[in-house]
Amino acid sequence: MAEDVDQPLITPLVKGLTRPPSLLGVPYQFFMLIGVVSAVVFLVTKNLLMLLTILPLYAIGRIMIVRDPAIFEIMLIRGRKVPPRSKGFWGATSYRV
Repeated sequence: MAEDVDQPLITPLVKGLTRPPSLLGVPYQFFMLIGVVSAVVFLVTKNLLMLLTILPLYAIGRIMIVRDPAIFEIMLIRGRKVPPRSKGFWGATSYRV
């Protein structure tokens, strides 16, 4: 009975529980982004065929998801944490006021 106490309880982690919520295989945020981009391109060009720009953008998103399902979250966090470009010039972070 004492042996059971020493052993940690190990339960399998279901990969589906760690994936971001998705729509048609890409995360919701990316799906909304490509929808907005294709709508803006359509409104600027006034060409109905420009709505098809969603297809290559969707394909790019699916290819990126194959490697890591959370790639868009990682890119968003990295974008927030990267120092400004002026750091290389000044040697310190500087911001325009």
